[in-house]
Amino acid sequence: MSGVFCLYIRVKLKTDAIPEFLERWGKLASHVRANEPETLSYELCRSDQNEDEFMIVERYPSRAQLEDPHQTSEEFKAFKEWWTSSGVVLEKSGMSCVETGVGYMSK
Repeated sequence: MSGVFCLYIRVKLKTDAIPEFLERWGKLASHVRANEPETLSYELCRSDQNEDEFMIVERYPSRAQLEDPHQTSEEFKAFKEWWTSSGVVLEKSGMSCVETGVGYMSK
């Protein structure tokens, strides 16, 4: 499926905030799975080298599905407000991109 819109977000967190982050992310991911059927992937990966670094991988059929319903949901807005205002994120970087169809995704 080429043309899939993706977000890759790398975050480094305060170590003492990781349990709360994981709990909040889990609730958000459950909401996405139950309420955003067009979302292809919504995954949190933890670095195997630094326990305080994570990669968020999001895949949507198009940018439109990211914008609505995802970014308009109350659950996403609450999560974003928490992680941008709480000071738990020490570093954040990322990119958006479109899959080319060169190569493969098994799911």
